[in-house]
Amino acid sequence: MNAKKEAVLEAGKRLFMEQGILQTSMEQIAEAVPVSKVTIYNYYQSKEGLLDHVVDRMVDELMAIYRDMVDQAKDPLEALTVFYKDQHKFSAFVSQKFVADLAKFPEQMDKLLQFNQKFVVPEFEMLIFKGQQLGQIRKDISPQVLVAFLTFIKEFTARNEWYHGLGSLNAVSEQLMTILYHGIIQQEDPSNLT
Repeated sequence: MNAKKEAVLEAGKRLFMEQGILQTSMEQIAEAVPVSKVTIYNYYQSKEGLLDHVVDRMVDELMAIYRDMVDQAKDPLEALTVFYKDQHKFSAFVSQKFVADLAKFPEQMDKLLQFNQKFVVPEFEMLIFKGQQLGQIRKDISPQVLVAFLTFIKEFTARNEWYHGLGSLNAVSEQLMTILYHGIIQQEDPSNLT
């Protein structure tokens, strides 16, 4: 990709995240680079075409972060802990304004959902399965059920009103992680402690 086309892509991504997709005009993107609007249209044909490339870039970047976390973790349990504690690395790529506007672009939303179903969910299931094989995670819990549960908890706790009256976000997060770990970590067999 040439430097100017890359600059347009990055400016579009930054402005979509900061302002939202609907609130960002092609004029603003052109001014941010700076290039003419005609240049942007030559590269991406439309705002939706640019958005398509922005979503593709986000998917690639998120997958790279995921792979890096898995590669650096010494085992599956550590990888799960890092994912939980470093969620901000993932959420830094996606603003609330962007997500709210993305819902108005069904093809792009579908692309993200397909990516989640095709790559993210199976990767997490495999990580849990490896943890089970290493004796870190209970084998009586299905990896698919555990991933579904984690997804539910993540979506539920994303609602700010849920935290009202429970204390600080960090304290609540730590307690949820303790509950989760207590429920999934394979406990040592007491007969092996002699």
